[in-house]
Amino acid sequence: MAKCYLKQKGVTLILITFIIALVATAYLLRANDPTRLRVEQDRRTYLALSHAKQALIARAVSHENYPGQFPYPDRREVVNPNYDGKSDCPPSNTAFLIPNSYGLLIGQLPISGQDAPCDILLNGLGEDFRDAQGNRLWYAVSRNLVHHYEFFLTDPSSNPVINPNIISNPNYPWLTLLDRNGALISNRVAVVLIAPGNALTGQNRAGVAPTVNNFLDTFQIGASVFSNADYDSADENFIIGQDSRDLGDLDNSVTKPYYFNDKLVYITIDELMHAITNRAGAEAAALLNAYQIKNGRFPYAANLGASLNNHVSSGVATNGMLPIDITDTCSCASSTSCSCSFSLITNVVLTRGSGTWASRTGSCSRSGASCTCTGAGSCTRTTRTFSCTAAGLCTTNNLTGNNTYTYSVPSYANIYSANLGCSISASNATCNNAGSFNIGLNEAAWFKTNLWQDYFYYQWSSASDLQAGARAGISALLIAAGEPIINPPFAVAKGAAQSRPPINPLSNLEDYLDSVENTNGDTIFDATNRVKTNDYNDQVFVVSP
Repeated sequence: MAKCYLKQKGVTLILITFIIALVATAYLLRANDPTRLRVEQDRRTYLALSHAKQALIARAVSHENYPGQFPYPDRREVVNPNYDGKSDCPPSNTAFLIPNSYGLLIGQLPISGQDAPCDILLNGLGEDFRDAQGNRLWYAVSRNLVHHYEFFLTDPSSNPVINPNIISNPNYPWLTLLDRNGALISNRVAVVLIAPGNALTGQNRAGVAPTVNNFLDTFQIGASVFSNADYDSADENFIIGQDSRDLGDLDNSVTKPYYFNDKLVYITIDELMHAITNRAGAEAAALLNAYQIKNGRFPYAANLGASLNNHVSSGVATNGMLPIDITDTCSCASSTSCSCSFSLITNVVLTRGSGTWASRTGSCSRSGASCTCTGAGSCTRTTRTFSCTAAGLCTTNNLTGNNTYTYSVPSYANIYSANLGCSISASNATCNNAGSFNIGLNEAAWFKTNLWQDYFYYQWSSASDLQAGARAGISALLIAAGEPIINPPFAVAKGAAQSRPPINPLSNLEDYLDSVENTNGDTIFDATNRVKTNDYNDQVFVVSP
């Protein structure tokens, strides 16, 4: 009986060992299956490309001073022939009109900040993106979206104006992406990212900084040559070809020998502009909400068709353009009487030309010759007084000497202009005689430099009765108008191309917005998630609540 048990146990152990060996063999065969390895490698490569794409967009959109600009690539330089991970900008006075300068716009994806002689306008990505074979990703960028070193740094032309107008009216052609047959995929490409894969026949990546054609590939169909390596010769076409390992021996659709393993992703200018518009809309909404919190209402709108530096609040309209230039005006009737609502300012300081204050009341405080008021109150010394009403009318009595009013505004606002007895001093307004000063919204410099104020329709309601799609109870909203639609008919069936500024600025809302819902003059607008089409590019933002 014991011998039978031991014999059965031995057979069981042999069977278990056999099963384990079989499973291990299957695993090894599976792990070393060339097809599966390629699929996994391609998955990892496209994942790296996708992450790099998102990082590039995020970096371009979030830049503090130049949203939408991209870094120069890490390229092979004559003076410093290596790929060191840094963005390499061109020498000064290098014009993009010279074909050879295109080579400045293709190279490896930069990891860190810019190298000399760059002026450190833009930083790198801070991450080293590589394909499944361990190669750094390659990167080509449109001339429309980089700092132009051919201009002096003080020349505004050195930084491209990046707003929706650039989509159809670029300074230079956009990059073009073709499929493996040479058919157009997109001619609105801002950036191309390429994973070079393993070196192919004819490519040599040994030595210091091999040239671009040792990484990126070329093939031929008949007499037509398609290449990802020739952007430096003013060829803005890039190709999504077929991996040569997938091309059968009997496939004669391309000229052989055929070597190609580049993997590509790309960023269109439309993708980029959508992301920048989100940032611009968010920053505009933050200013409008800050104004409402301080003032008790939203600022009145500027007229449609407002020109540069003339986005001035109408004083009555609750719909129109963003009033970034002037929302409110304060004035002094004389050296003894100035008026500015406390809902607009942080405080007003009356500084005596001589003497000090002895006492104070209400919302005023005193320090030496200065009396600071944030609301109704006064400062007094014998018969000399400085007093303010709750409405912000501030007057003096029996004061002698050169007395000055200094007005400070909240961080969301700025002193836009001043005249006569009022002037701008640092970020404040100072008045010592009859005159006035204007308060505007303190938008970021890039917002106005890139003319984003021309691309936002603005409406608010004290009754909070605005509606976007199914969302009701809205107090204020913005609609980004996008680029003009020039090939009607579009949703409003206007029958003519949109005009910016509109032919009739006071009534042609259809020149800005695209749908009947957005242009019919009621309080209901499209949903914030409505999909863009060829005849609709409005982008609705809820400002409050």
